[in-house]
Amino acid sequence: MAKESYSIPISPSECYDVSNTVLRMLIKFGAQWKVPAPVITDFQTLMDGYNSTYQVASNRSTQSPGATAARKAAWSNTKPLLVEIYNSYLVNNPDISVSDKEAMGIFVINQGGKTPYPAPTTIPNITLSSEQISLLYVLFNDSATPSSHAKPEGVAFCELRYKIDGASPTSPEECSQSAYVSRSHEAIVFEPSQRGKVVYGYARWINRNSKTGPWGGLVTTVIP
Repeated sequence: MAKESYSIPISPSECYDVSNTVLRMLIKFGAQWKVPAPVITDFQTLMDGYNSTYQVASNRSTQSPGATAARKAAWSNTKPLLVEIYNSYLVNNPDISVSDKEAMGIFVINQGGKTPYPAPTTIPNITLSSEQISLLYVLFNDSATPSSHAKPEGVAFCELRYKIDGASPTSPEECSQSAYVSRSHEAIVFEPSQRGKVVYGYARWINRNSKTGPWGGLVTTVIP
């Protein structure tokens, strides 16, 4: 059996992206991957604190040496559990698909280690297609190759971050829900009670090293 490994980045922005990718996927798939619920709860609690300090430290209007110190302290508290989750539950877990592992930065050692793909520089152009009741199909192409539905080289997912109803968001940070789309024309399923509501979303590429590209512009549609 091939051995797997992972790496946790150094830069604050990449730490933020990777840890939040792991958190969102644990919330969605943790039970399927046999990650104990208390572990996910503990990690989410730590991430709530870390995300709060990160936002303060990265906001120009609230940046300060104290905010940076608070972010570093919160990351120091969060990182050990993230490492434990990787080591105990994610690496070499046969219940996790290859594409999900790629999104979390897990790679196979005997295939030459982590492929040094750079962060994506292009954006996904997406359309949310209403073809069936309570389903929206995510169609995408790359801004550099709009005639093809293929992802850029090294990209594992198109991340769609979205919110349902309410005021139109001004940034992806205002969208609390995410979908990870590995192929164009995958569907997002909504509850019957959400029919007729507006969906707002932003999309970006995530490569196999968990590096993220820039966000595209806001897209909107109505849940059929």
